[in-house]
Amino acid sequence: MNILGWKDILRPIRDGLRDCFPPPDHGPTPEERRKQQLLDSLKGFTYFDYFDQIERWTAESSDPLQRANTPLLPRAQFTEKDTQGKANVLLCHDFSGNYHDYESCQGIGIDTEIYCCEYLQFVSTFIYFSHKLACVPPPSWTNTLHRNGVKVLGTFIVEPGTKETERILNNSAVVNPEGSILHFPVASKLTRIAHHYGFDGWLINIEKPFPKESWDVYLLLCFLKQLKSELGSESKVVWYDAITVDNRIDYQNSLTDNNLSFAQESGAILTNYCWKEESALKAKLLAERSQLRLQDLYFGIDVWAQNTNKATNPRVTYPEKGGGGTNTGVAVAKLAEIGLSAGIFAPAWSFEHFPKNGRAVERSMWDGELLPDDLDCSCEKGQSHQTSQYSQYPITRFAHEYPAGSEHLFHTDFSRSFTTHGRLLDEIYDGQKMHSQLGAQSLLPHLLRPAMLEKQVGNQTNILYGELLSEPSRLAVWVKSVAPDNESKQRAYDSSLRLFKLNMPADGRLQVNATFRCRWSSPELHIGLYLKLGNEINCIPLWNTGGQIKTLNFPVGRIDDSDQSSNDRLHELGIFLKGSRIEKPTLLVEVIEVTIAPIAWSKQPYFVENIRIEARGEGDRSHWRLMWEYREMVKNEEKADKSGQIYGCPYSNITGPFAYFMLEFDGHCVGRAYALEFILCNALVEKVKSDVGTKVKVVGVHFAGERCESSTIILKI
Repeated sequence: MNILGWKDILRPIRDGLRDCFPPPDHGPTPEERRKQQLLDSLKGFTYFDYFDQIERWTAESSDPLQRANTPLLPRAQFTEKDTQGKANVLLCHDFSGNYHDYESCQGIGIDTEIYCCEYLQFVSTFIYFSHKLACVPPPSWTNTLHRNGVKVLGTFIVEPGTKETERILNNSAVVNPEGSILHFPVASKLTRIAHHYGFDGWLINIEKPFPKESWDVYLLLCFLKQLKSELGSESKVVWYDAITVDNRIDYQNSLTDNNLSFAQESGAILTNYCWKEESALKAKLLAERSQLRLQDLYFGIDVWAQNTNKATNPRVTYPEKGGGGTNTGVAVAKLAEIGLSAGIFAPAWSFEHFPKNGRAVERSMWDGELLPDDLDCSCEKGQSHQTSQYSQYPITRFAHEYPAGSEHLFHTDFSRSFTTHGRLLDEIYDGQKMHSQLGAQSLLPHLLRPAMLEKQVGNQTNILYGELLSEPSRLAVWVKSVAPDNESKQRAYDSSLRLFKLNMPADGRLQVNATFRCRWSSPELHIGLYLKLGNEINCIPLWNTGGQIKTLNFPVGRIDDSDQSSNDRLHELGIFLKGSRIEKPTLLVEVIEVTIAPIAWSKQPYFVENIRIEARGEGDRSHWRLMWEYREMVKNEEKADKSGQIYGCPYSNITGPFAYFMLEFDGHCVGRAYALEFILCNALVEKVKSDVGTKVKVVGVHFAGERCESSTIILKI
């Protein structure tokens, strides 16, 4: 029997008083906040501290750098069979309050990698969370998430210290042909903000009761209904399990009659984290009776709950003992078994709690890799994370894996969110040897490290494994022997490495363009790409390039003499090797870029032109910007609509056919831009101010990877 201590008895009283008497605000003054917001806008950050700011906001008041340019790439359809025994995963990203400099639209110099999430094929929705009244996801996050097919939401949060919460329910009657309806100004502004900045909806998190004189549950339901309707059918609203229909903060840790109506109007709910299997099963039954889709019922998992620290109150999540942290996958597995979705809160825990081992602990959570022996953290019990379960319950084993790319487009250049650079760029990045480029993260393969692959090797003699490299970005594929020394060296063995799960038509209308460089030459080794078409495997050899970069083009379809079936689908893309046992780890090939797109897509001719420099801002916001424009040379009326968009190809309402622009100064790439302007750092301004100026070129990169270069100009101030 559990006996409550005095702190457990007083905690509900304390929480109730906190709602009635919120703590005093000792933070920055409103004027200081305003100045910080203006400075943060130059990094691409947008957030709102007060209701007045939301209601005064207009699209004209925003900076182009604050907007995401990448439309959501719709993922290919998947069958119900694909989802059986797997859970949809939502990430609620709260990392030390967020809005960090490395998330800025142009990146910064860094000394170590930080959180970016390289498991996006296992993620359905990403919520950017911060303790602002309304926080807009940085465009760097939105661009990367949309490129990977992940919906991204901002957070609208009401906390105990939030003032004027009754303004959420303020409304006016609007008469339309169907009668009189209620109109909520805050809901309309949240919709316009989402549409303007290019993200997909909101998490609505109300953790403070409304004033009694303004409370009406019907009004709050109407607010949610309007928000969801105005955002549109492709957007998403997620309700957080805090306030109840009787205006109390009472976390249900489930779907119950106290929050069901909010979930129904929003379309989805993220429950609090202290749930048990019994409550999840009851929630499933209630959702089925109420026609709420099970995939939109996210049960929260608090990653921080595994920590043991006397300085803070213990946090509890599923499972009650040892849940969260490295055991996050245990909860995901249970939800997959039940048939519900998982909402993982604070996935950057590994980087925040283990500054020296963030990436290694993240791999333990997602892939089940063994934790480092030198793991060190601030927990009271140092071994609380070294559980007996984590290696058997990696998140990726129980999360639904989505196909990469869309029905008609797959493109990757293997860029990561962090990359090294040459010595000539050190001055641009404050002397650091590495810089962030969060918005550049491409579609990345799910790569296991050799130690994990050896456990799954089966009867293979050679194993293939991949490594993502930078400067330039590429995928290096290695081979390693796992056969005993007495194994025959003359026999030929087959090995393969799956790179991407796909779901694209294989009827001959799509074409693969693969850019690569072979690093190993031997008549005894046969290396190539493989495509899995239905139940058949097609192998396309990669010839010896003599160390030179080459591009291989071929249609997606059967290469034998069998009849082409219009129902064939491309399900996998990978690397194959046929050859004798390799005694030591050997680099075979570097894959630099892969695109799969319709053969019929004609290349629209565009110009990048009118490159110029302009002075902007005053005082501590004073800076110089590089500006340019793009123009379509010839209109292809049959293939394009009025916007110049090719059917099925992504098209941005900000940058048109271009995914981004590479900026070259004196022949060196100094950054990527996701707008038609770019802030110049002091080092670049000095180059432009020199007597001879500097050579500048802007290279537009299409969503399918093609390049469009401007003329090189001499830029001087």
